[in-house]
Amino acid sequence: MMMTELSSQFYIQQFYQYAGWPKYNKHNNTYNACCPICREGGSWGKKKRLYYLVDKGVVCCHNCGWYGNALKWIIEASGKTYDELMEDADSIDITEISTHKVVEKTVAAELPLDSVDILNRRQILYYAKQPAYKDVMERAMQLIVNRRIHTAVNVPRSLYISVTDPVHKNRICIPFYDNGKVVHYQTRGIFSVDLNNRPKYLSRIGSEKTLFNIDQINTDIDTIYITEGPIDAMFIRNCVAVAGIQESSVTSYTTRQSNQLKIYPLHSRVWCLDSQQLDRASYIKTGKLLEAGERVMIWPDDVGKKYKDFNDMCVDQKIDEIPLEWIDENTYTSMRGKVRLSTIKPIYR
Repeated sequence: MMMTELSSQFYIQQFYQYAGWPKYNKHNNTYNACCPICREGGSWGKKKRLYYLVDKGVVCCHNCGWYGNALKWIIEASGKTYDELMEDADSIDITEISTHKVVEKTVAAELPLDSVDILNRRQILYYAKQPAYKDVMERAMQLIVNRRIHTAVNVPRSLYISVTDPVHKNRICIPFYDNGKVVHYQTRGIFSVDLNNRPKYLSRIGSEKTLFNIDQINTDIDTIYITEGPIDAMFIRNCVAVAGIQESSVTSYTTRQSNQLKIYPLHSRVWCLDSQQLDRASYIKTGKLLEAGERVMIWPDDVGKKYKDFNDMCVDQKIDEIPLEWIDENTYTSMRGKVRLSTIKPIYR
């Protein structure tokens, strides 16, 4: 069915009506809000991962992966039919009318547009001299060195940067490989202007989350360690990352992630979350995992009160690897884990 494309004025009005707590960013002409379709995975009112890119007429959510044109989003978010929306539009000054089919959900490219590998020495030397890349490359390399990412024991084969991608430009791209191909990625903000207006991490649009570093599992180690974020996973051997947790949910993996783990049926699993003493989401999720019979590392009080995550610990101690023996010594399950968790008095409370 052919549909009439309405003015951005109408879309903005509807976005404010159906999105949660919308906010306008005049620097890039975008609107950011809570997604009413996925309810931010149970973080409604706390996280904002929905974006309306006015110049492109596109709405996208970096939590559930919804992607499409503004008209299709309004239809889904409002529950109204196309004809009902046309009646609503009668009161709006429509000045930008064109006719086309509604854009369907699409899968993004393998990597952000014009990506450069910033772990490749030859590419670093070449692009660092290009005016468009100079400041971005300098800031990205500064973060990589300061966070010890370049020397981490489980660092991926490549990290990328783009200065042209409409969504992920000027952010470090962390690729998720499977069978030698990039099947998912997350980008991390590096400039304060970006971090102040968007989440630190953004996921590839239209892509189901996979496991970070599943391609680097060593079958000689009989345990797979699991962190929330990919940077922490870089500092633990045989470690994968789920790229985000929903603390109140009993679900821990996407369907794709579950299938990836089935390749290693004989491996035990240990969850290595952020410090339960300093991170509320980690504290809650640890309880959920223990209830589900999972094995979870619980941070010792002296260390957990000092470091929020494994990367912080490695930076401060100037090490590139968290000893597996230390993780195993602090791993709990079942009732023993629940008792240990009950003794923690989180500092965030």
